[in-house]
Amino acid sequence: MLELLGTFFLISLSGALSPGPLTTVAIAEGPRRGKWSGWWLSLGHGLAEGIYVAVIALILWLGRDSLLQQPLVAGMIALVGGGFLAWMGWGLAVAAWQHKLTLAGETAKEARFGLVPTGILFSLSNPYWWVWWALITPLYIRQSLVWGLVGVALLFIVHWATDVGWLTGLAWLTGSGHALVNPAVYRWVMLVCGAALLFFGVSFMGAGLSFLYTGEVSLSLGTGRYGGDYV
Repeated sequence: MLELLGTFFLISLSGALSPGPLTTVAIAEGPRRGKWSGWWLSLGHGLAEGIYVAVIALILWLGRDSLLQQPLVAGMIALVGGGFLAWMGWGLAVAAWQHKLTLAGETAKEARFGLVPTGILFSLSNPYWWVWWALITPLYIRQSLVWGLVGVALLFIVHWATDVGWLTGLAWLTGSGHALVNPAVYRWVMLVCGAALLFFGVSFMGAGLSFLYTGEVSLSLGTGRYGGDYV
C-alpha cells in the first residue's frame, strides 16, 4: 500500500508542479484575495477531482471481474496511458533542461467567479486534466480497490495533498509579498519529476505490450498486482 501511494504521490506531484491555469490563478490571487486563496482554489479543484475519482472507482468496481482483466483492454490502457506519461515526462524534462519552464512567465488569470468555482471550472476546462485522469489513474484506482473505499480515499488524499500544498504555497508566497520559488530549485525539481514520469511511462508501455503479447494481466504499480488477484 505504501509503495502504491508513494508512486502515485510522485506522479501527482509532477502534475501539480507543472505550470498551468490553476498555478497562474494562485499566483495572481494571492496578492488580490489574500494568502489563503490557494487553499480555496485547491478545494474547488479537489471537488471536481473527487467526483471524477468516485465515478472511475465505481466503474472499475462494477466491472472489475471482466473489463480490466481483459488483456486487450488492460494492454491498451497501459500503452496509451504510458505513452501519455512518457510524453509529459519528456516534455517536462526537456523544458526544464532548456530553461523554458518557469513560473514568472505565466500570464496572470483572475478568479472572476469566486475561488472555489474557479478551481472547479479551470479543472473541467483543462483537456490535459481529463486525459490524465482517464488514462493514468484507472491503473492505480484499480489497485487501491483491494483495500475498498479506504484505499481509494487514501489514493485521492495523497493526490489532492500535492495540489493543496502547491497552490496554497504559491498564493501564500505572493500574498505575503515574498518572491516565488527559486528558479534554479524549481528547474531541478521539474527535471527530476520529468525523468520519473518518463520512467513510469516507459514501464507502463512495456507492461501493456506484455499484456497484449502474453494474454495475461499482471502489472505491478507499487504493491501487489493489477489483475486477477483482486476479485
